[in-house]
Amino acid sequence: MQLLEKDQEILLTIKRLGINGEGIGYYKRKAVFVEGVIPPEEVIVKITDVKKTYAHGIAQRFKTKAKERIKPFCKHFEECGGCQIQHIRYPEQLLLKEEMLRQAYDRYTSIDFKKTKFNSIVGMNHPRYYRYKSQMPVRNTETGLTTGLYKPESNDLVDILECPVHSEQINKVNQKIVQICDENKVYAFDPETMKGLLRYIVVRQSYLSDEIQVTLVITIFNKVLHKVAKEVGKISDVVSVGISKNYDVKNVEIFGEDVEILYGKEFITEGIGDIRFDLKPKAFYQLNPAQAHKLYKFVKSKLDFKKDKHIIEGYCGAGAISMFLADKAEKIIAIDSSKESIKSAVHNKEVNGFSNISFAKGKMNKVLPVVYNKGFKPDVIIVDPPRSGLDDKTIKNLNKNVVDKLVYISCNPSTLTKNINKLSKKYYVESVTPFDMFPHTSHIESVNILKAK
Repeated sequence: MQLLEKDQEILLTIKRLGINGEGIGYYKRKAVFVEGVIPPEEVIVKITDVKKTYAHGIAQRFKTKAKERIKPFCKHFEECGGCQIQHIRYPEQLLLKEEMLRQAYDRYTSIDFKKTKFNSIVGMNHPRYYRYKSQMPVRNTETGLTTGLYKPESNDLVDILECPVHSEQINKVNQKIVQICDENKVYAFDPETMKGLLRYIVVRQSYLSDEIQVTLVITIFNKVLHKVAKEVGKISDVVSVGISKNYDVKNVEIFGEDVEILYGKEFITEGIGDIRFDLKPKAFYQLNPAQAHKLYKFVKSKLDFKKDKHIIEGYCGAGAISMFLADKAEKIIAIDSSKESIKSAVHNKEVNGFSNISFAKGKMNKVLPVVYNKGFKPDVIIVDPPRSGLDDKTIKNLNKNVVDKLVYISCNPSTLTKNINKLSKKYYVESVTPFDMFPHTSHIESVNILKAK
C-alpha cells in the first residue's frame, strides 16, 4: 500500500513556501504541495495527486492558522494568478523569500553561509501600485469589452479593471481604453471563432516623467484603429499609441514582429539620475523602476573601478545597467539577443553621449567567445539572464575564461543555484543579496557576487 493515496485526508504541518508560493509540508518524508497555506499552519489536507517523490493536496480545514496570515487587499486574489502570497503580511513575505533563496542554495550547492555573506532582502516601503507596465488580455462579455488576468494554469480570464499592483494611472488608462474600444465597436479576438480584432492592451508608464505608451496588440489592421488611437491619445499622460499585429494564436509572445505608431512619439523617456532611456514599446525595462534603481546602485557599489575597468554585460536589454556604470568604467561591451532592445540601447547610448559602450546583438553563448577572440579581457562580467538561467555553453565559457568578478543577477533561485554549482569549479560566492522586485508574488530577484578562486 502506498504511503499516500488520492482522496486520502491527512494532517499536515506546513514547513516552507515553494517557488510558486504554495505551502509545503512533509508526510513520512514525502513533500506535499498545498495552495494557499503558509508556515507554520497545521491543515487537514485532501490528497489530489500522488507522484513518486511528491504529492499535491487541497486544504480542507485549518487546525491552526499562522499569525502572519491576513486578508488580501485585492478582491480578485483567490481567482487571479498574478499574486500568490498577498495573504501574508509584507514583512513576513520578505523573510519567507529570504528563506526560499537560502533553501535553493542548500539544495543545489555546497555553499556554507558561515563563510558567504547572505544579506537581508531589500524590500519596498510602499509595496503597492509598483508595477509600471501592464499587459492585459481582453475578452468580450455581455456588457462589453473587459480586461483581466488569467486564473492560474488556465485560459479563464478574471475580469480586472483595477489591479492594486499596477500604477494607479495605468489602471485609469486601461479603463478608458476599454471604454473607447467599446464605443468604436473594437471587439476582442475569440480564438474559438477566430473572429475579433483586439488581443492585448499593453500600457507602460515612465517612472521619471509619467509619460504613457499604449500598444494595442491586434489580429489584422482595421481603419477604425486610427480613430481609436487618436481618442486614446487624448487620455492624460498618453504620448504614444501603437499597434502590433499578432494573429498566431499559438505564439506565446504578446507582441507581433513590429510595432506601428499611429499617434504621438515612438518612445517614452525613462531615467535614473542624469541618465535617460528612450523606450520603444518592445524594449525591455524593469517593471518595478523604484526597485530597479536600488538594484543598479547596489551593483555599482560592489565594483571597484580602480581595477574593475573593463566590463561585459550579458542579457543587457535596453542597456540600463551598462549606462548606469558608464561614467566610472573604461570600456563596456553589452550583449542581448533582442533586435528591439539593442536598437533602443544604441539610441540611448547616443542620447546620453557615452563613447565607452559597445552593443552586440546575439546570444550570449555565441557573442562571448567572439569578444574573447578579439582580445577584450574583462575584469567584470555582469549577467541578468531570463528565468531559464545561463546555458551550458555560456557557463563553459565563463569557467574557461575566468574573470576576477562575476555579478549574477537572477530572477529564479532554482536555475541560479544550479548554475552556480557548475560555476563553483572556478568561482566562489562572496555575497548574496535578495531584492523584492515583485511584492505579493513568489518571485525573488537576487544579486550574487562571485569571485575567481
